[in-house]
Amino acid sequence: MTISRPKANSGARLRLWLRRFHRWLGVVLVFFVLLLAFSGIALNHAEAWGLDRHYLGWSWLLDAYGIEAPPPSASFAEDGHRATLLGGHLYFNGADVAQDVETLSGLAVLGPLALVGAGDTAYILTTAGEFVQSIDLAAELPAAVSRVGSMDGVAVVESGGRLFQSDPDITGFQPRDEGLQDAVQWSSATPPTAAELEALQNLYRGRGLTVERVLADLHSGRILAVAGPLLMDLVAVFMIILSVSGLIMWIQQSRLEANLERRNGRRR
Repeated sequence: MTISRPKANSGARLRLWLRRFHRWLGVVLVFFVLLLAFSGIALNHAEAWGLDRHYLGWSWLLDAYGIEAPPPSASFAEDGHRATLLGGHLYFNGADVAQDVETLSGLAVLGPLALVGAGDTAYILTTAGEFVQSIDLAAELPAAVSRVGSMDGVAVVESGGRLFQSDPDITGFQPRDEGLQDAVQWSSATPPTAAELEALQNLYRGRGLTVERVLADLHSGRILAVAGPLLMDLVAVFMIILSVSGLIMWIQQSRLEANLERRNGRRR
């Protein structure tokens, strides 16, 4: 059986068009395929590579995500040192020392150490900003710390209307004579300077966007808001079309090769 020339020409034109369409669609999708592949590999190893702990601080990217720093909830300064609570982050001398902090009660500087009172917790730091330890005061005090001060070289806190003083190493607290309350040097809240506030807000914003989050948004298209997922859906549809067109061309090529083999067999 022979195939008519018009039908053969039509089939050849279809194969040529399909081949060109497949090629150009593949060129267009190269960028998206590479993006999905590399971001997918990175997300699979995000924890091992520390991508959930590395932050991006580019202002334009933070602005695009709408990440803004809230005003400080409280701030205390003593002897040139400052503790500030901003957006649940506790900053001491410009360093982020604790997160998920709800209240800030005061600051006491004792030589090389500093005590920051925050609710039921006392954070002990060096004046250089290094974290030493946190003390859970819930079992030692009748209520949350309401004030922090110093007296005779030790820290004093007020809890439930009573005074408690620390030992010299600030490892625990014991009741103190209430009559000495006027002798305690209590820390008082003071607003940070404009330069200090700007530095803290930049630091807060810089800790708001991880590499893992950006990669996940790139992978899903959410980085472009509403249009992003729709674009990635379209890319997925094009990848399906690319796979189907490739399969069709492979089937057509296989049939052509089979026909050629049969014809060559007849001629022999």
